[in-house]
Amino acid sequence: MTTRRASMLAAFAIVGLVVTACGGAASPEPTATPTAPPTATPAPPPTPGPTAEPSGEASDDHGGEMRTVEAPEATITVDGDPSDWQGIDGLELTLEAIQGEEVEAKNASLKVAHDEDFLYVLFEVEDDYDWLADDPHLSGSAAVMWGIDSGAGEHMGAEEPDRDTSLGMVDLWHWELECAAGAENGGAVSGPGEGSDPGDDGACNLDDEWATVPDEREDDNGNGAENSILGVWSHTNPTAGGAGTWIFELSRPLQTGDEQDAQFTVGEKALMALAYWDPDQSPDGWVDDGHLQSANQGWIEVHVE
Repeated sequence: MTTRRASMLAAFAIVGLVVTACGGAASPEPTATPTAPPTATPAPPPTPGPTAEPSGEASDDHGGEMRTVEAPEATITVDGDPSDWQGIDGLELTLEAIQGEEVEAKNASLKVAHDEDFLYVLFEVEDDYDWLADDPHLSGSAAVMWGIDSGAGEHMGAEEPDRDTSLGMVDLWHWELECAAGAENGGAVSGPGEGSDPGDDGACNLDDEWATVPDEREDDNGNGAENSILGVWSHTNPTAGGAGTWIFELSRPLQTGDEQDAQFTVGEKALMALAYWDPDQSPDGWVDDGHLQSANQGWIEVHVE
């Protein structure tokens, strides 16, 4: 299967975390007998230090608070049915077009969980149902991206506006819907296509990929390369043009030993970005650069609890 080069810029996304702690300046120690004359203007009171209770929100390089989502331990079955995610808190977000593209923004939600062996992702997008087995560009499509290198930018390893300068490697779970709703997709259930890189999903096109800049996305082909991603998709109103919600449910082992995969450890954090391609973008379906993404607002910080 030929690797598609996509400018998942904006979806993807990804700024490295910068947590800023601010502390107040210490007040000067009083002396028994002041020796200096008073200043003409009284000194301002000391700046308050951080509050005793942390806010739980990390800062990002966009000048705002980084979005966070907790990934608790849970029992999840990857089947396209989100009922077993009830009781798990998630993140509501808006997916936006990348700069220069005119695609209507979509509301989306994200939940993440884990068990002893696997990380699970539930990514839902509010959009009408379009699916055509013979042409994935006329079907909804999704991707999940993870930071691998600590400095990687959320725009597929780069940063706006310099999209050609890599800041590090990212891990992409890139999903074009070539298999029907309810079917298991991914390298966990099917091998790569003939002559393809190990990251390729030869049956349903749920590929394990990597990138360092937006225009150089590749199927996983490095040391220890493999594709153990599993995905099942569904839609709440699977009739042509039916208004509803796409449900993308995925899992992958916490640890793969693959240098081109993000590795997940309980008790640590991971950086994530999301993308969605709308098949209504044009008469011929979506185009690579036309995806909606979360990366314009920075990384999403996932706390694997």
